[in-house]
Amino acid sequence: MPDNRTYKVPSCVLNCPTLTHLELFKCLFKPPKSFVAFHHLINLRLQRITFVPTTEFYVIDSPLLVNLALVDCRGTQYLNIIVSSQLEHLVVHGCPYLDLNLFMNCKGLRKLQLEIDKVLDCNPNPKQDERSTLEKLLLSVATTLEFLHMSLSCLELLTADTISKCGPFASLQKLSLGIDLRKLHQTTCSLQLIKSCPNLSILQISVCASGDNAEAVLKYLDRPITCLDLRLNNLKYVAINCYECSKTELFFTKLLFACVPSLVRMCIEQKKAIDSREESKIIKKLMCFLRASPSIFRIRKLRTTTCTSYIME
Repeated sequence: MPDNRTYKVPSCVLNCPTLTHLELFKCLFKPPKSFVAFHHLINLRLQRITFVPTTEFYVIDSPLLVNLALVDCRGTQYLNIIVSSQLEHLVVHGCPYLDLNLFMNCKGLRKLQLEIDKVLDCNPNPKQDERSTLEKLLLSVATTLEFLHMSLSCLELLTADTISKCGPFASLQKLSLGIDLRKLHQTTCSLQLIKSCPNLSILQISVCASGDNAEAVLKYLDRPITCLDLRLNNLKYVAINCYECSKTELFFTKLLFACVPSLVRMCIEQKKAIDSREESKIIKKLMCFLRASPSIFRIRKLRTTTCTSYIME
């Protein structure tokens, strides 16, 4: 739409029984009484949608749904989505009060890609209830997950013990995480998740570690036999973003170098550009780390106007 106003979805769209693909952006969702529930939908993306308050649930019954994305929606407590084993890609981002239990009844899933971020609960004890719901969701889809993205806020709700109960994630090949390396429980949880994925091939990490005062994290990362007590023999590609070269970040990188014999390439992108002298210091530190992979023998530097990237291959 050409302006910032919210519009109401035309009833002719909602009453199209043969619709297979639907993307709605920034609109009011209030279907008519003759709503047919999208029985033939394969792809559905709802972004910045407001579900008008109602005394009954809005039921989206889509037994053929393969791709579902709910992004920055409001009023999701009025939403009931019925999905089946056809679901392969689920994105949930910034949807307050969306009940994650809706996605735990997908029996017989063959494979699933899950991206989850900023999901709140409407229960009396939000943090505790959301934590248990997230745990149950991971437990229910652990065997079918092929790709998992979890933001820093979601990782905050989990523990290493929870991850160990949910795993192993035997099918998971690509993992994307937001991690606050200043917090010990987030660090332990992320490493437990990494080592619970025996077939992990690609690892993407966005770090948050602007300070060097996390002594407990540094002590933990300096004991690789404790925090990553097995070798990741299938991990080939690692990307770390928002790097600030703090001690915790360097220790985390050192740990990955030492425990990944199959590593082919690691790309580190700094959060901001720095001068050539600082770049040289960082390269020297990285080159001093013991590398389990014989493939990693050189470091290339790519500099742009906003950041510097180091590619180790």
